[in-house]
Amino acid sequence: MPNCDFYGVAADHKHVLEWLFSEATCDVYELASDYEAPLRQFKSPEEVLLQFKKTYTTGRSRDAAYLQLYVHGAGPSFLPRRVTLNPKACDGAIYKFNAEGWGLVQLYLSAPTATKLEASHTNHHSMKSAARIATASDLNEWDFKVIQAFSSKLNRQIKKLSVGNLGSRPVLDGARIQWNQGISLWPNVPRREAPRWTATSATR
Repeated sequence: MPNCDFYGVAADHKHVLEWLFSEATCDVYELASDYEAPLRQFKSPEEVLLQFKKTYTTGRSRDAAYLQLYVHGAGPSFLPRRVTLNPKACDGAIYKFNAEGWGLVQLYLSAPTATKLEASHTNHHSMKSAARIATASDLNEWDFKVIQAFSSKLNRQIKKLSVGNLGSRPVLDGARIQWNQGISLWPNVPRREAPRWTATSATR
């Protein structure tokens, strides 16, 4: 399952999303809908970034936006899956919708809390990994070469925007600023440890 873990903040994610929407080779959905609401398809970077301005039911600001990308021409028509909920555990709600499909590409974006910044993340199934848990008929509907090509291009763009690396993880400029201001980068670099920067050609 090819992936790219990286550090970025909303300003960094805007650059990634601007590239993604300008490419116009995928549709961008939320991973899961709000309770008893339709699944959202985002049409612009601004719509995605608004997710960070929302709050959880506890009142805490959201520190992540979970996206699923449907690559054009890679598989069957996209349909959200309705999920039945336990109303006793979900404030009375009885359903929501999820974005699911063997060929969807994950793009999970993180924002900093007061003390730390979690790594953002891309990933997708390969034919081999999906074959361990899916039926052949399900997989035959997907073109994993198209999915792999799109995913690789997305990961290259993220690395192109980076200003350095922490281990194998690209660090985008806003995340580096957060580190310099005292925010820890997680899961592998708590604030008490010194980061080992590997400069890229984009470092400034």
